[in-house]
Amino acid sequence: MLNQSSGLSRLVFPVVAALLLAVCGGTTGGTGGTGDGKYNGTIHIASSTWTGYAIIYVANAKDTWKSHGLDVKFQDVEDPNDRLLALTAGRLEGMASTVDAFARAQANGVPAVEVFPIDASVGGDGILAKSTIKTVQDLKGQKVAVNQGSVSEWFLAQVLKKNGLSLSDVTEQNMKSGEAGAAFVAGQVDVAVTWEPWLSKAKARADGRVLVSSKEYPDLIMDSFAFRADFVDKYPGTVKEFMKAYYDAFSWFQQNTNDGLNIVGKATEEKPEDVKADLDTLTLFDLKTGKTIMGTKSNPGKIADNHKAAGDFWKTQGKIDTPVKPESAINPDFINSL
Repeated sequence: MLNQSSGLSRLVFPVVAALLLAVCGGTTGGTGGTGDGKYNGTIHIASSTWTGYAIIYVANAKDTWKSHGLDVKFQDVEDPNDRLLALTAGRLEGMASTVDAFARAQANGVPAVEVFPIDASVGGDGILAKSTIKTVQDLKGQKVAVNQGSVSEWFLAQVLKKNGLSLSDVTEQNMKSGEAGAAFVAGQVDVAVTWEPWLSKAKARADGRVLVSSKEYPDLIMDSFAFRADFVDKYPGTVKEFMKAYYDAFSWFQQNTNDGLNIVGKATEEKPEDVKADLDTLTLFDLKTGKTIMGTKSNPGKIADNHKAAGDFWKTQGKIDTPVKPESAINPDFINSL
């Protein structure tokens, strides 16, 4: 899950609860309300550079936010730890990240509430292996280059689990995902968990192949958008308008794809044709699909399953103490009101 041309990732780093509490004491959120559940100040949002955030880039470029009476200021904050700390401190009102990342961060004290899903990887992430490794079961006993504590480790763990194995059945070699892909292509490692363009480059190695990708395991890696919990509580009207603007931008992108590809390309520093290729490896959720993914409070959707699985996983890895229940971390009411 990377825009490799810019070398920027969406990895998750540990968040220290004590530090979060200290930062939280300086929060500035909660001002600028109009008394009708709407916020009249600047809404600061952030993400890392990722093609899956295409609609956010479009809404920024077209200033779709303004047409909904919103003053939105977007910034690239590539280090997810910085984004999470900024959200906790009140310097951000909202941010985008992976569901597994939010599950880990929320359990470590980040007051984020996910309100709509953005995309799912359907081929952009995968496991590379030398040709003698023909099945996932063949990974048992192998050394695997993977970025521990990241979405890549989460993907590896879930693929192993679905094939009757676990992380204890392999030896993890901690390596950044892009570096893992490069090392595989160079013949320095025999198994690597990585993302595009390294999956496409696997064939550059004579005995290299894509063992499995997120195309066979869709929805394991999913992005969502979250607002700070106190912002959601105080300004539900603004949260709803923000989402309306987002889906308006989605509709514009569908009707003006070529122009949209240029906008996204500028944001991700890619050529339009490369953006198009990236989009083929993920699914951008429209409103209808988003409602299905979110479900309802009485009948939670796929995002709740992912959140719970991620929380359980990070606990077994010793990254969190107690997972946050999906019903406390995800609010499907807003998307279902659209």
